[in-house]
Amino acid sequence: MKKIIAAIVGVVVLAGAGIGLWIVLETASPVATVGKEKVSATDVNNSIKEILAERKGVATTGMQLAKGNDLTMSEVNFHLISYLLADTASANGISVSAADVAARRANIVTQVGGEAKLPQALVAANIAQKDFPLYLKTLLFDEGLAKQVMKQGVAQANAGQAIQALVTAEAKKVGITVNSKYGKWDPAQAAVVANTAAPASK
Repeated sequence: MKKIIAAIVGVVVLAGAGIGLWIVLETASPVATVGKEKVSATDVNNSIKEILAERKGVATTGMQLAKGNDLTMSEVNFHLISYLLADTASANGISVSAADVAARRANIVTQVGGEAKLPQALVAANIAQKDFPLYLKTLLFDEGLAKQVMKQGVAQANAGQAIQALVTAEAKKVGITVNSKYGKWDPAQAAVVANTAAPASK
């Protein structure tokens, strides 16, 4: 969860380069479930396709572009965490409006130097343009939870740990399942991790 949120918060440029092959997920069954919500292989595959396509339209020198299994796992986690953070926020009385998302988008566009530079910033952060609104909503849920735990007396330095505890508790409450072909849910990290007992995919 921390890696995903870190990418959202800074729209970060990572060091390195390379596209490489990506793992096509089988679409017959969900990649994972979060309560009643399903993380579909189609959604994950479409995100990956768009990320790779969008890299071709910008200069990527000096960026670390997730590839192969790393890209696949990153997108699996993003889609799963987007559901889980929404559930956690809702359980704690936190909501995010379309206006909130629009305001944060405008703020990030200004930070990266204008609308024309946004595609390159999103490529650098391994974010598909179609997923950007969902990233922003997930970020705002995270920030809302941070404000709440700090109001309750948690120090800012410990807010991330407190949020992770809330997310882990919500995951236990709603239930998470992960198709073993793609990994397993690790409550300690609040993330899907590689399942060494089985290949991540065919």
